Amino acid sequence: MIKLNRLAAVIGLTTVITSAGVYADDHQFELNGALGYHLFDGERDIDDDAFLGLGLGYVINPRWTLEAWWTEASTEAEDLNIDVDATEYRLDALYHFAKRGDWTPFLVAGVGDMTFDPDNFDEVDETRINLGLGVKRALTDRLGFRGDLRAFNSLDHEDTDFGLQLGLNYALGKSATATPVTREIDSDGDGVLDSADACPNTPAGAPVDGRGCPLDSDRDGVYDYMDECPNTARNLKVDAKGCPLVLTEKVSIELRVNFDNDSDVVKPEFFEEIRQVADFMNQYANTQVEVQGHTDARGAADYNKQLSQRRADAVAKVLVTEYGIEASRVSGKGYGEEQPIASNDTAEGRAANRRVVAEISAQVKTMQER
Repeated sequence: MIKLNRLAAVIGLTTVITSAGVYADDHQFELNGALGYHLFDGERDIDDDAFLGLGLGYVINPRWTLEAWWTEASTEAEDLNIDVDATEYRLDALYHFAKRGDWTPFLVAGVGDMTFDPDNFDEVDETRINLGLGVKRALTDRLGFRGDLRAFNSLDHEDTDFGLQLGLNYALGKSATATPVTREIDSDGDGVLDSADACPNTPAGAPVDGRGCPLDSDRDGVYDYMDECPNTARNLKVDAKGCPLVLTEKVSIELRVNFDNDSDVVKPEFFEEIRQVADFMNQYANTQVEVQGHTDARGAADYNKQLSQRRADAVAKVLVTEYGIEASRVSGKGYGEEQPIASNDTAEGRAANRRVVAEISAQVKTMQER
């Protein structure tokens, strides 16, 4: 009578809890039957044994189910010929995860009253809490298979038991053909149910946030699953692949060195200008320079060609020996009197034409900012 009262109390508690919910057509009860096996804590000194279980479940929604259970096992005390009946009444809560193919994994936790009743000895009652994992699979519209593995911890004796349970569950309530049961689904398989998915049809495998929208970790406007350049700085503009937009611009520097009449000696006043050219070439390592020598129109053309070459070589030598530019990056060429920039009829014009010039340019790539 005591055991029947406990079972009635558990079922009554289930009824109170379920009646607090909104009773809709898609809510239904489940009848459960199971066979299992107890692995009792060694401190109990009783044999491991099989058990029989019956349960009644209430489906609150596609995720949550409440169940009331009765289990019964007949075992023996170790090394003694004493039968021990082990009876438990418990209340469990199941949380169902998203389906994996035909299987639905679930997490189960509960609390129950366990009674050990040895022959010719007083009963021992204790409260046990349990936690475990299980799976379900539908066999028909109403009939399904289930199994779970749990750990049971006694709050009274600090013993920990384990239990494996396999069984069948039968759905009670309105027929699926008479009143279709609406089950929430996750059409794009991103882990967020369609009813809560703000971004449906997300590509398979794309990481999403709690709203079902693809992640954009670096906030560049390109989703992570499309972003070929992750962790882009937030101040940079990016292309459709999430990579920074690169701007290419030309930078240059000019060299101009003038010489005295019939001289190829570089005057000290031009060393600073040559140093600036060397600094530019050191900054842009791929640059090369052709130093171009020129003369005025006085004298023989062949002589002027040679003089202009010596002038070009003199400036090139300063770049190499004084400022450390690699000789392979510097060349000199004399153009003689062929390319005047001023009239050779005046002293000022001829002085301007006695020169060595060069222009060095480089292509510079920079990131485009927002």
